[in-house]
Amino acid sequence: MRLYTLSIPTPFSVGPVNVFLIVEDPITLVDTGPKTDEAFRALRDQVEARGVRLEQIRRIVISHAHEDHAGLAARLKEISDATVYVHPWDAPRLRQDADDHRARSLLRRVGVPPHVVEAFQTQRRRYRALLDPIPDVHLLDEGDELAFEVRSFRIVHTPGHTPGHICLWRPGNRTLLAGDTILKRITPNPIMSPDPRDDRRRFPSLRMYLQSLARLRDLAPTLIYTGHGREVDDAGAYYTNMQRHVRRRQSRLLELFPPQAVTAWEISLKLFPEVRQEQRFLALSETSAHVDFACEQGRLQREEREGIEYYRLT
Repeated sequence: MRLYTLSIPTPFSVGPVNVFLIVEDPITLVDTGPKTDEAFRALRDQVEARGVRLEQIRRIVISHAHEDHAGLAARLKEISDATVYVHPWDAPRLRQDADDHRARSLLRRVGVPPHVVEAFQTQRRRYRALLDPIPDVHLLDEGDELAFEVRSFRIVHTPGHTPGHICLWRPGNRTLLAGDTILKRITPNPIMSPDPRDDRRRFPSLRMYLQSLARLRDLAPTLIYTGHGREVDDAGAYYTNMQRHVRRRQSRLLELFPPQAVTAWEISLKLFPEVRQEQRFLALSETSAHVDFACEQGRLQREEREGIEYYRLT
């Protein structure tokens, strides 16, 4: 089995995305890059430089259904007739049958003003243009085996960055394809999204993310391929550093709370006062995740008024 890391450009501030070409029957691509001409040319050229034509790709595995990781999947499927795999909880986003009404409702519940809700939805539509819908997807879930002619990977469901994020684990050589669950120089952002088990609620992204990291730590991989940037070789140290980061962020969050109850939106403006407008949703996502986590830890209490959630120190 030959595994190649391909660096594909994106229009996002995160920079290039890592796509993985696995050359062993059936030839498999893990993630694709965004739907841009520049990304397609880079992917085609790098695949062909490894002696493979796009038409030979038989499987496309999506670590999570964000545009920078899945945007070219539909175009590649049209070229190669490859089977596209994704976790059930991210499949609606890949099919693009997610409910805009639910997204607006989540934003209103955390106190986002109506004009900002519409700005976020406009931004969301721009991002959607970087991913063509794929109605026909196959599902991969925890414990499933991704078999090759000789070797195989096991699917590890790692919810957090998205509800349906998956990693590929090869126990034989302790290699992990971690997607955006582990990143070398970036803190993965827990993106605010509906809970697939009850889409009237927010997904508890930070709690689930820390649980996913603990599982990966326990696997003790010796080589971790990440979704962006360089490889990581110590999941235990990464988990410890992330716990430290979360504790610091929680402390800062709680320091910002005034005596009266406030919304997650109001706190996000204090926690990230200088963030650029195009990054404001990410700042809100991180704030909401930390507010939810603080509630779960008993540090904040939640109350609801006219469909909007407010929080105060316990």
